[in-house]
Amino acid sequence: MGENTAKKPNEKQKPGLGAIIADHKAEFRKITWPKKDEAAKKTVTVIVMSILFGVIIFCMDTIYTGLQDLALNLLGLM
Repeated sequence: MGENTAKKPNEKQKPGLGAIIADHKAEFRKITWPKKDEAAKKTVTVIVMSILFGVIIFCMDTIYTGLQDLALNLLGLM
């Protein structure tokens, strides 16, 4: 006998490419983009914080390396 090839009514179908593009366009219309001055302020904040954290990490690395060298010298391993 023949198999029932009809799709089940609750089985979800993949949306087509046109539907996906339409959904993306609708979502992009909902985006509220920041003003130019707001974006510039946030960019400067990110740059400053990155430099600050870089300096902090550099200082910590320098101190820990110095302490490690001191400890190795005191133990006579270097």
